[in-house]
Amino acid sequence: MSVFGIVAFVCFSWSLIGFFNKLSSFILYFTLEEIGSVFAYMMAFALLESLVVTGFLVLLSALFPSEWLKNGFAYKGFLITVILTIDAILFQKFLPYRTPSALLLGLSTILPMAIIVIMIHVLQSRPKLQNLFINVQDRFLILLFAYLPIGLVSLLVVTVRNLL
Repeated sequence: MSVFGIVAFVCFSWSLIGFFNKLSSFILYFTLEEIGSVFAYMMAFALLESLVVTGFLVLLSALFPSEWLKNGFAYKGFLITVILTIDAILFQKFLPYRTPSALLLGLSTILPMAIIVIMIHVLQSRPKLQNLFINVQDRFLILLFAYLPIGLVSLLVVTVRNLL
């Protein structure tokens, strides 16, 4: 659940930032109902994305040996989520300006994986750092009380809109 809290924080916050960045132009061109629909779609997708990413991490922990992910899943999942989020943000900064080269694609794939492996190896021998990661992660769980209802209501709105 704590890993889901971090993943949900990343997905929902990313969606909210994108929504509020475009809100001023939405106000000029859309009605309030259409803006609400856009918001509902974004939040529903953020919920589904959070579930998929968390499910993928759980699946990896089931497939790999237990020393790799299963033992200490909370701090390892947190670490993987943070590093891949930073990688995605940096990669997205390059996309509007040019088509990524093969070198950039390779670096944005291999470098984060190497950092994850190194950091997990470092954290396995330092229980105080593991506890720090877990304590930080626990602070993000409180946001699930806001994000989860927003995501579920948005998913319901999107489902109703598509059925009618």
